[in-house]
Amino acid sequence: MQLFLIEGNHGLFDDIYLDGKTSNASLAKITKTPVVIVVDVSELGRSLVALLKGIVDFDKDVFISGVILNKIQSVRQEKKLIEAIKNYTDLPILGTLPAQSVSITQRHLGLTSVLQEEKKQELIENITSNLENYLDVTQITKIAYNAPKLHVENYNVPIRKLKKQVVIAIAFDEAFNFYYKQNLQNLQSMGVEIKKFSPIKDESIPLADAIYIGGGFPELFLDQLQKNFDLRNQIKKASKEGLPIFAECGGLMYLTNSIEYNENKAKMCGIFNLETQLSNKPKGHGYTILSPKKKHSFIENKKIYAHEFHHGFFTEFKDIECFFDVIRGYGINGVCDYALKDNVMAGFSHIFDEKSDFFYNWIKENKLDS
Repeated sequence: MQLFLIEGNHGLFDDIYLDGKTSNASLAKITKTPVVIVVDVSELGRSLVALLKGIVDFDKDVFISGVILNKIQSVRQEKKLIEAIKNYTDLPILGTLPAQSVSITQRHLGLTSVLQEEKKQELIENITSNLENYLDVTQITKIAYNAPKLHVENYNVPIRKLKKQVVIAIAFDEAFNFYYKQNLQNLQSMGVEIKKFSPIKDESIPLADAIYIGGGFPELFLDQLQKNFDLRNQIKKASKEGLPIFAECGGLMYLTNSIEYNENKAKMCGIFNLETQLSNKPKGHGYTILSPKKKHSFIENKKIYAHEFHHGFFTEFKDIECFFDVIRGYGINGVCDYALKDNVMAGFSHIFDEKSDFFYNWIKENKLDS
């Protein structure tokens, strides 16, 4: 049998909506998933009980199946916390993890570790050993196996077909790989042929009707991207010749004059007259709501619900037109998102195009299938 673990980002009940309809707790209720609470107890005493009782009582429809105490500071603290939980609650204690010096140094929401591969494996083995020693793995597994089976109806989103096949070159390598898989699948269902290329390694762009450069970590590959002058020059030349280009987040940064990160500065494609810098804290982080400006509205003034997570920003943002006004979020400058130049459209928000309305109309607007 397989055990599936769903890790919740942020807290159990955190949400942008007052009713919590898109929270981790809401997802747990929809999927009937038992919830294990992991609590950092490094600075907690008996107050932990109040915290746990509040979590349990806040929404009775969420099945809280146990608690793991993380970052225990001493044997004395562990004993007192266990006694308090057992005395005031019925919550099973599924493990107590002592505070450890071992940690994963990371950035970008944990998606890229700065450790070398051999160090990663060593760290994983150490963590695995600790989990086996301090967690009740048998009980956790039993909780997972007792979760009810889900019966999901087939969910097929109707996708409109293009008149002819359209070829889109998609940047995909170590520097650019953040794409919603469903977006790419929907493009293919629509009649798009996807040709992947690497801005790091490839000498030329595939022959295509358009280019799509997604999110990623271009700042971690500045030297490789800068050295690939031929490809950067081809992309800039293609933009001047009117080839449609769509780019998001890291893709936008790649299309600016340069990226500066950790005192290193490298030349990029130079389509937008912008200099990209990166802040220590995210400039934009969370869900965004975008509204197309009327004169650009090939999507019929529909609001776009997206998300952003970027450290990139521009110290100056002049004489550049945007496609969207930002209703919620930061976007490019706190006011707008998706800069426009020729047939290039690039912004910081990641658009989840569930029904491919956006990309379908973007292709139509650029007359790619006519």
